Amino acid sequence: MSASETEKSLSERQRLLIALSTIPAGAMQGMDSFATGVALPQMQGALSATITEVSWILTAYLVAAAMFTPVYAWLARKFGRKRLYIFVICGFLVCSTAVSQATSIQEIVVLRFLQGCFAAGLNPLTIQVVLATFPREQQGKAFGWLQTGRMSAVVIGPLVGGVLTEFFGWRVVYLMNIPLGITALVMMHTLVPTDKPEGSKPFDMFGFIVLGICIAAFQLMLDNGQKLDWFNSPEIVLYTIIAAGTFWVFNIHCFTSRNSYLNPAVFKNRDFIVGSIFGFILNFMMWGYVGLIPPILQSHLGYPPMQAGILMTPRGVGTMIAAFLCGLMLQRINPRPVIFAGMTCVALSCYLLSQLSRETEPFPIMVAILLQGFGLGFMSTAAVTAAFQTIPASLRPDASVILSLFRRMASSIGVSVLFLMLVRSTHAARQSLAENASFYNERLQHTELPDKWSLTHTQGVASLEKVIENEAQFIAYIHDFTVMMFAVIALMPLLLLMRSPAKADEAMKKQAATDDGENSTKT
Repeated sequence: MSASETEKSLSERQRLLIALSTIPAGAMQGMDSFATGVALPQMQGALSATITEVSWILTAYLVAAAMFTPVYAWLARKFGRKRLYIFVICGFLVCSTAVSQATSIQEIVVLRFLQGCFAAGLNPLTIQVVLATFPREQQGKAFGWLQTGRMSAVVIGPLVGGVLTEFFGWRVVYLMNIPLGITALVMMHTLVPTDKPEGSKPFDMFGFIVLGICIAAFQLMLDNGQKLDWFNSPEIVLYTIIAAGTFWVFNIHCFTSRNSYLNPAVFKNRDFIVGSIFGFILNFMMWGYVGLIPPILQSHLGYPPMQAGILMTPRGVGTMIAAFLCGLMLQRINPRPVIFAGMTCVALSCYLLSQLSRETEPFPIMVAILLQGFGLGFMSTAAVTAAFQTIPASLRPDASVILSLFRRMASSIGVSVLFLMLVRSTHAARQSLAENASFYNERLQHTELPDKWSLTHTQGVASLEKVIENEAQFIAYIHDFTVMMFAVIALMPLLLLMRSPAKADEAMKKQAATDDGENSTKT
């Protein structure tokens, strides 16, 4: 059944049930991701891993998701959305169970990569189902409902993840996916109508391989750059050359091949490009928060995993409320003011987090995280709605995977860049602090130091260096939040490029006239 036929044949009740059937799968993915963020500090200790190694638990998943996301446009056309959705959920569950039984950091990274391969299909398939079910004027509301339901997992994920991690260990976090996955399978099988495969074009294996190599090389460059001293290392130079070269080859292939891996026609749509940019910003911020907030709460402010999960709960609550309100607002106003409100909330949240100290009470932290949730909820729903407001039905599978790819890349880049900034800022702060912790510092010589600190004995110096390292890392977290605030403010002018609903309708009519002309010419 085609998208237009589905829109016309379904009742309001059927549309609502189909939208509800996609929520458990999205909730499973969201809970897995955010609960993993809470469990990372304990995983680091249990597996004796460094901060760089443990970051690969997130980045391996995200790299795989980015590499395999575009495949799902071709697979959806060949096998149908419903069949593919069920297969993806089953694969995700198998990998989650395997991660819970892993015994080494290397094994977890490999299994998380495989889990990411299946997770790559969840978001684009969900978008395709919603777009095929709801007419354009109701899509903002539908995405708002969807985001509200999904964010229930973000509310529960950090809280339940913190409780389970503290009392039962990090392995149980991945077993939480099983009940949600089974629910998703039952609802998907029962409620979603079976669509007919469209008979896709031959698979572009060359484009798939080249883009996969590009993404992998780029991620390796980001994650190993600091450790290997960036471009002073031949290995980093090699990764950079491979990433740049394959990206250049892929672009030429994409715009010259008749059977390209990514359909370049999607990039002619201005609304889609602007919506994708805001989707990129959104995921950069969201995954950056996953990598930054749980460690600073647990390692520097002294909160155990359960309390850290409770403090992070307002983010999900804020996102749920904002997504629901956004869905209603988008039926009356265009996405631009909604996205602006979301970016303002995120910037304010970053400012409040940049003012943290070791004496900060829990309430201001919860306010900052709540504002963050409001901002992310407004941005997420409005950005997706804006991206698809002028996309023709024939390009929806391609557009959904490209949007998901942009967001996946933002996720992996966000984790890598913010961890990189954290390491570099820690190094700079350590140097600044260590300059004053010297035997030749007259103020220290005349200051009464704690008994365990000393500038003359090895054990005392080691104790003092540990304190300096801890303070330097705390300063680095604050620096990251400040940079994120200025980055959001700097990107606000991009909203001026987004079209109003009236102009979007006009663009859709022109596109429909163009498509009709092309079809008649072919006939």
